[in-house]
Amino acid sequence: MTSSVYGDMNKEETIHGAFERVALEFPHREAIVSTGERLTYSELCAESLRIASVLIARGVLPGDIVPVVARRSRDLPAALLGILMAGAAYGILDVRWPSARIDTFVRDMRAPVVLADAAGATILDAVGIDHIDLAALRGGSRDAPAPAEALPDVDPGATATVFWTSGSTGNPKAVLSPHRATTRLFGSPGFMDWGDTPVMINAAAVAWDAFTLELWGMLLSGGTVLVHEDDLLLPPAIRSYVADFGATHLFLTPSLYDVIAGGDIGCLAGLRALLLGGDKPSPARCHALLSAYPGIELYNGYGPVESCVFATVHRIVDADTVTTTGIPAGRPVPGTELHILRDGVPVARGETGEVTIGGTGLAAGYMNAPDQTAAAFRDVTIDGRSRRVYLTGDQGRLDASGVLHFAGRKDAQIKVAGHRIEPAEIEVAALALGCKRAVAIAPRDRDGDRRIVLFAERPDTVGSEAEMRGRLRATLPSYMVPAAVHFVTAMPLLENTKIDKRQLSARFGYPA
Repeated sequence: MTSSVYGDMNKEETIHGAFERVALEFPHREAIVSTGERLTYSELCAESLRIASVLIARGVLPGDIVPVVARRSRDLPAALLGILMAGAAYGILDVRWPSARIDTFVRDMRAPVVLADAAGATILDAVGIDHIDLAALRGGSRDAPAPAEALPDVDPGATATVFWTSGSTGNPKAVLSPHRATTRLFGSPGFMDWGDTPVMINAAAVAWDAFTLELWGMLLSGGTVLVHEDDLLLPPAIRSYVADFGATHLFLTPSLYDVIAGGDIGCLAGLRALLLGGDKPSPARCHALLSAYPGIELYNGYGPVESCVFATVHRIVDADTVTTTGIPAGRPVPGTELHILRDGVPVARGETGEVTIGGTGLAAGYMNAPDQTAAAFRDVTIDGRSRRVYLTGDQGRLDASGVLHFAGRKDAQIKVAGHRIEPAEIEVAALALGCKRAVAIAPRDRDGDRRIVLFAERPDTVGSEAEMRGRLRATLPSYMVPAAVHFVTAMPLLENTKIDKRQLSARFGYPA
């Protein structure tokens, strides 16, 4: 049997079409809750239709990409829905980014209008870009007509969202994600059962696809979006959202989860489900939550932004936390094809190769970057049929039951003393010994040779860094044992809450 598995397919829909269907079913249910304000589905739908008519009057056409420079807020969802209803796509830009970066992205989108909140307006004014204020758009659109029949028809394959991801050239890439990439996740069946009247904390960075999970995961499932308006999500806020607003669902990166769970795991009590994604979860931290609160559902999701939020999902159970292979990445979500290829050919179950993704979740490509699109998105022949796939660069294997196990990055392989090594394998070995987080790098020494260095949060069962090396020597080949181990109290985090390897290297005097 080849290493290929498929998620169940859903009927393709647009994001706004799926939202309007839910709004008709639950018109009086709360859709958006923010500080001092609540919007029902009916109110949000009406406001979005008015905004769509205003945008069309301002020259927005199907196929346009409208930049939105803003923070999370009560106004943002209606603006995004209005853009989609007008037949355009949106690209949210984080106001915390450098103004030069925002300026470049806005101009790249070549839109007839730009939307901004107060913070975004300050940035756009400084770089000389005209814009429409979100609050004014909301207020000014109330008397505008909302002729639903006049809105354009939109194909589910049309671009809905622009996400930004890092590029190998040093310049970020703009990923063009279609409507169906989002709606495939939240149809019936979806990748998980949200349960009755879910309430999800909306705290992800707006330009990241986790924001899509929090926003559309609720609005396409009849749930409530609980907007967190501060930059950082801290335990007291989580506790308040659960106790005072009935929050049931939360997404965190494993790095941020480790910080929260290590400092105040009790703030998660009362949640119905916690979703992790964006990095490898710590088995020890997962065990801690499952032991303390066995009623909380814990999920691990894997997927590059080119496949929109998640390609695979796994419901974590306690048995997953004591294996030597780490937490599984899971099975394909609906509308997703998963293949493990080597040199373009599927490998047998259990063998490691490049994780390759197909299906309706795939992006159309990268904006204004045909060469990069052609390099990453390919047509390959699998089971006698040509399929368009995304080559992730991630290494993984499918076990006998079709569950994906992540095995590191193809481009992260390092060569030490003639051996090709996956840093992820060393990190998994450290996690199996009880480390909450671990990162392996391979800087060059003065002679130009590479040596492995491991940064880890000290496990309770290990007394010293030398002891840690000894424990690793018992589980890893000698050429994979780190030349140095450095314990840190907590991992430094990037803006997206992934571990900042560059800062770790600098802290201990290693070249970046």
